[in-house]
Amino acid sequence: MPRRRRSRQQRSDGAANRVHILAIAGEQLSRSPRTSMEEVAKAANVSRGTLYRHFPTRADLLAAINDEVRQVATENVEDSLRPPGELARATPTPLSVADVLNKVPPHLLGDQIVAEAQRIKGVSAAAVYLVDLEGTNLTRLAGPQAFPQTLPVPLAVGTEIPREGFPALLAMIEEHLPGTAVAPLALRGRAIGVLVAVGHADDGLDDLAYEAAAALALAEHYTDHLDAIRRVRATSPAAEIQQNLLPPRIVRTAGAMIAANVLPGYEIGGDWFDYAENASGTWIGTADADGNGPAAAALASVALGAFRSGRHQTLELVEIVELMDDTVRQIFRRKTVTTTIGLWVAPTSTFSWISCGELGPIVVDAQGVGDLLEGPRLPPLGATRRLRDIKVRTRRLNDGDRLVLASDGVVNRTYPEGNALSIQGIVDAIRDAPSASAAGAVSAVEAVIRTINDEDLVDDATIAVLTPVLMPSER
Repeated sequence: MPRRRRSRQQRSDGAANRVHILAIAGEQLSRSPRTSMEEVAKAANVSRGTLYRHFPTRADLLAAINDEVRQVATENVEDSLRPPGELARATPTPLSVADVLNKVPPHLLGDQIVAEAQRIKGVSAAAVYLVDLEGTNLTRLAGPQAFPQTLPVPLAVGTEIPREGFPALLAMIEEHLPGTAVAPLALRGRAIGVLVAVGHADDGLDDLAYEAAAALALAEHYTDHLDAIRRVRATSPAAEIQQNLLPPRIVRTAGAMIAANVLPGYEIGGDWFDYAENASGTWIGTADADGNGPAAAALASVALGAFRSGRHQTLELVEIVELMDDTVRQIFRRKTVTTTIGLWVAPTSTFSWISCGELGPIVVDAQGVGDLLEGPRLPPLGATRRLRDIKVRTRRLNDGDRLVLASDGVVNRTYPEGNALSIQGIVDAIRDAPSASAAGAVSAVEAVIRTINDEDLVDDATIAVLTPVLMPSER
């Protein structure tokens, strides 16, 4: 991942503005090549002064857009999943993932990465940072105490930073640590932290970060140290059960990007989201178990186990939901789980789903118009009335659509004055989000949720967003 240098004067707001303007300008110019600077400013909702401060002339704006297109194309080529036989690297790697996992104790991996960074010519000091559980700060994993213990994160979903958050992140680090070189610890389109170095670092820092990200992702299965660094306060046993159930928050899958998270991350513990990309398509689901605490976490884990079991058996959508219902009934009495289980099929750009006991998915289109995908209301899993005559619903998603799965803890989130967030509140937050990506939508809704202190939460708030990503030939 190439590093971007930022001047000391450029601040994170300016970087975010520039990224936003480029995104809007690219869309406008692709539709109408004759779009004027004034029309771009209006579409981006910025003043003409702000636009001209970033891009003095239309030629400068066009050049920046072309640079961005080339950069994204390069990143996609480097990041895309390739066929067998095309994975070999032509240059030696600075850190052998297999070697370091075999020889270095997993709780010392951060120190090993710092040591390797300081061997790079021109680097005098280095530090490794991981994103904390709430996605609000970077916490130092390893490196000299002269580096700050924490650094703010402009955009994150849980413990991960989406690709579109990199420019603002680098600008923020430049603001706090001017003159440092920064390489995101990026893996599959998102970063779990950063590698920071003092001194003139060549491309070796990027190469090291590339390998370090994979090593850290694997090492966390063998030590508690990485998870302990990510937690800035104690997690309840229920929340710990919950966190161990959850997959990565951001994932690139065939024809789509998915982002999801559960708030708060330190207590309650009755919700989950899950996904898996298989030959039949990409499965995605959310669930909300009755109650809170360890009992809710146990109930949620049983439902998730049944969901995964059904996938492993390659069952159909209806069969998986029936299995989940039967499993909950076998273990718990008078306890229920609300859930939405769906399957994304990229070649047809369709999403098929079943909702039990909760509202169906919400689609927010490219213009910010929301549509609740309602259907026959089925009872929750484990309810007195068993599931019968289950019907699968299907929706074709268009470029720019954001498919949203939200738990009751999001929809019914209540402000101090008594008003609920509601479906329209979710739609409004996503419509006004600076980024149209899945991660941008999740982050925007979470920002609204956080307007009330976590101690006021009486239920988990879970949101998952899927956005179709069309290939260039489909555009």
